[in-house]
Amino acid sequence: MEFTTATGSIYYEVLASTSTTERTPPTVTLLHNFMSSGQTAWGPLLPGLRQHYRVLLPDLPGHGRSQGYPALFDHTEIARQLAALMQAEQAEQGHLAGCSSGGMIAQLLVDNQLVHPKTLTLISTTHSTNAATTGSTAIVTPENFKAGRNWMAMTAKLHDPHHYDGYYHEVLLPNFRQLNAQNAIDLPLTALETWTLPVCIIHGAEDEFFPTFIVDKMATALPDAELHIVPNQTHALIFRQSGTVRDLMLDFLQRHP
Repeated sequence: MEFTTATGSIYYEVLASTSTTERTPPTVTLLHNFMSSGQTAWGPLLPGLRQHYRVLLPDLPGHGRSQGYPALFDHTEIARQLAALMQAEQAEQGHLAGCSSGGMIAQLLVDNQLVHPKTLTLISTTHSTNAATTGSTAIVTPENFKAGRNWMAMTAKLHDPHHYDGYYHEVLLPNFRQLNAQNAIDLPLTALETWTLPVCIIHGAEDEFFPTFIVDKMATALPDAELHIVPNQTHALIFRQSGTVRDLMLDFLQRHP
């Protein structure tokens, strides 16, 4: 399905719950990381999640099958577009989860009160990409991403067929390099202190982009949070430990129906 925005269209799927016991299962909206797509990021988790939930699974603007995007992939504007989609699909008061950039957008959705989810799950993400805010000196560049040696070529195949040959290298990759505190996220910890919804943070102990002291501070600032640090794991935990992430998410969501 497609949802029209001011800058293009968002491709998304609505996956019905496979539950035979719940007449109207709640919706969980899943936001993927930058340069990925909905099915690529969340695919391994979907069978488990669908046993209990209806799933709203978009490709972020400019990613996968979605066409067009806000200038510089501004995360706040993307959040506004996704909020409109969630409202159209009656998912604005369901559960919300995001990985990396998807987690940043999810936080902006909550902080700007664009939606009012029952819970928030944050995977491999941060409250700010501003070193002055977080105190982190880690550099977020593709070269620092500890993935397989062919990950760039494989990532291009997620996007180029739906746009044009070279789209990934000409559009997504340069814009990823330009993400900063102005067009990504820069929330102070004091903002998180005002959130009352339950938040689950799942993070790799060896995350090369967002060191664990960042999420330690996030968990301390949030009034109702739980923090899970997965040993010996780096960034984009959802790809390397999908089963672990699924189990932690399901346990958290089931405790907050």
